[in-house]
Amino acid sequence: MIFCENRMIRAIINADDFGLSRGINDGILLAHRKGILTSATLMANMPGFDHAVGLAKDNPGLGVGIHLNIVRGKPLSPPDAVSTLITPEGLFPADMPFLLRKIGKKSVRPEEIELEFRAQIEKTLAAGVRISHLDSEKHAHTIPLVFGTALKLAAEYNIRRIRFINEVCLTFPLAQSLKSWLISYWCSSMKKKIRKSGIMITDRFYGLCKSGRMNAARLKIILKSLGEGTAEIMVHPGFVTPEMADLEPMIGSYYINKFREAELKALLDDGLMEIVRARDIRLINFHELRDDGQHKTKT
Repeated sequence: MIFCENRMIRAIINADDFGLSRGINDGILLAHRKGILTSATLMANMPGFDHAVGLAKDNPGLGVGIHLNIVRGKPLSPPDAVSTLITPEGLFPADMPFLLRKIGKKSVRPEEIELEFRAQIEKTLAAGVRISHLDSEKHAHTIPLVFGTALKLAAEYNIRRIRFINEVCLTFPLAQSLKSWLISYWCSSMKKKIRKSGIMITDRFYGLCKSGRMNAARLKIILKSLGEGTAEIMVHPGFVTPEMADLEPMIGSYYINKFREAELKALLDDGLMEIVRARDIRLINFHELRDDGQHKTKT
């Protein structure tokens, strides 16, 4: 019997928030070197950016994408050029519902989103990073007004892979369930446009419904349940150091901070790699996501 490579099980284990702080960066690199992490997405407007870039260059096996951000911190663009995206203090609002309300009221100018996303991509490229894919803080790129801009820039900069979320759940808090359904609906509505743009996506996504609860037991359940094709598993590992508290006035608070070190510990669990080997799961990053089914493996 002949087995085609594109019928194998492939998994991308992606850490969000690379570049947020040195502690987060160090945790992500530990999860890559000693655990099953294969990918991370870089926040170009955060204080840990330069440190993250240095770590990425020393670890070329780690795929590095961009965590597009119009939610937290200071914009890279001049404040007067992105005035509909920021507060009077010159910061992104650190409040996703607030941003959604502004977009719903049509008080956000789409050209400002493009300007800021472009600045983040340009900064990352100028730092010498080979960008593997795009995703975003709080999944803002999935908002219909924003998704078109993300696809346009992905095609323009030849970053032909983007996070696609199709995970729905009924869980507590109920707001998380609503979030999963809404984001998955937005992504589904864009699927034809994504394919037409030549942008590649994974078959499945995990991590939204159990955000902050991606412990070893949960990761084992996911790995055991994976079917043929490619899945992205989103995680948030890191060391929460005093630097994070110092950053809160600029970036807002992260509920996920209380779970980061537990997620890091989970990614280092030996039992995960045992499942990977037993099921012959190929651990890849977004660079290795190709239409031709030719995928490399993490060693």
